[in-house]
Amino acid sequence: MRIHMWSADEAGSAFYRAILSGMSLQWLGHAVSGGMRLPQDWPALDAVVGCRVAKQEPSLMWKRLKEDGKRLVLDLDDDYFHLDPANQAAVRTWDKAMLQRLADNMALADLVTCCSEPLAAVLRDYADDVRVIPNGLPAQYLGTPRDYEAAGRPLFVGWAGTSSTVAELPEAVRALNRIATYPRPGGVQVRVVGISPEHAMSLGLRGRRVGALGWVERHEHYLQAVAEFDVWVAPYRDIPFNRAKFATKYLESSMLGIPLIASDIEPYRAVIRHGENGFLVRREHEWGRYLKQLVDDPGLRQQMGMAARAEASGAILQAINVQWQAALSVPAAERNAA
Repeated sequence: MRIHMWSADEAGSAFYRAILSGMSLQWLGHAVSGGMRLPQDWPALDAVVGCRVAKQEPSLMWKRLKEDGKRLVLDLDDDYFHLDPANQAAVRTWDKAMLQRLADNMALADLVTCCSEPLAAVLRDYADDVRVIPNGLPAQYLGTPRDYEAAGRPLFVGWAGTSSTVAELPEAVRALNRIATYPRPGGVQVRVVGISPEHAMSLGLRGRRVGALGWVERHEHYLQAVAEFDVWVAPYRDIPFNRAKFATKYLESSMLGIPLIASDIEPYRAVIRHGENGFLVRREHEWGRYLKQLVDDPGLRQQMGMAARAEASGAILQAINVQWQAALSVPAAERNAA
């Protein structure tokens, strides 16, 4: 099958929903291209996965692809119908006209795919056939070695995000500032990946043991950066937009064997068993409590990290690519009717 993974941008969503999924389809023998532009020989395509097709010109092309008989799969990994009001740039971009085009394009698609069941529940108001295909990572990340003892060196407590998710970070800022001064041999360093030092400071992160690594352009470099975390924090506000997300920070931390402390909301409540493969935070003061437990106890860090990693084999691309193949295949009933 000749497939094009048509991404809307080059950010993290494109990495998971276009680049990695396309690579996994190649492993199954399909001819896959990808990018923000369609190939010049697009009439030769059998199927197109359109990530977040909603702008005016791509929407016109979406209709043309449909008229040409291509199998169309529209993929979403966020709930644009319930945006965070604090993200004013996104609210301005996703105006009524943009959302209407998105809804029309979903109705035109043969299938709509997304990353979580809560998001699918929203999208089923706009499309008859919505299928959940989770994010995944290559199996190679399961073998990344870990130093749970962290003896004689600083212990790294990390947060990772972007300018569009940074509104979540203040939930844990007080605890991060405190743990950065914790009197542990070797000390504790807080590492923030994805935003600038100036942005981190504007949110209240302080101290010489708080460092920020700005935007990491290539996702493999991002994974190298977060792999240095000894403890990972994932604060989220309990709002509809966040409840529809995929638990990407758990996917990444579990693949790398890093214990995760996350807010007790969907989707993290669905994957973390509190005290076994991570911690769930319900009240602000618990960030500090669970951070101190993990900083003090290398055995607990190893226990939680390895428990999460043991379950991560189900999230490797080699276990997910068949779901993408099924989504892109024309159902037998349609083939027979043709």
